Amino acid sequence: MAAADLCSEILKQSQGTQLEEGMEKKICGAFIAHLKDKSLDVQGNAVRCIQKIAPRIREKHLLTIVEELAQIVVTGEKEVRDIYSLAIRGIVGEISDDNAQSMIKAVYPKLIQGFGQKQTEDVREECLDILAEIFKRFCILLLKRDDLVKKDELMKLIPE
Repeated sequence: MAAADLCSEILKQSQGTQLEEGMEKKICGAFIAHLKDKSLDVQGNAVRCIQKIAPRIREKHLLTIVEELAQIVVTGEKEVRDIYSLAIRGIVGEISDDNAQSMIKAVYPKLIQGFGQKQTEDVREECLDILAEIFKRFCILLLKRDDLVKKDELMKLIPE
């Protein structure tokens, strides 16, 4: 079944209804496999589908996908970096406040690592865009929970 077909099946479910755990895990695994496909069209389609279904899948599966996307932003090919960065920013805009803490804990270290890479300006730019979206969307949460973002790490990244 194609990613678009899987996506439409998930979206057909009523808003409060979740898929069976095993099925959801398989679907998320399929989307991750599509992210690793050689075809940019397949990867782009997977990203669009992930953004659409993000609010409807369980937190642990969403975290797996977001971690994979963040890793690709930091270490992946330049051609897809902006697509994956856009996907993470879209997910940040869609997830609930309840899922935000786990998502921030999962991606923040990878983004700081990517931002610290002096030799690759495009990686730094994408990581900064994602961090800005996280700060914008969850600023109150970040102010209340100083364990989510380490200010010392951020200050080291600012050029003097």
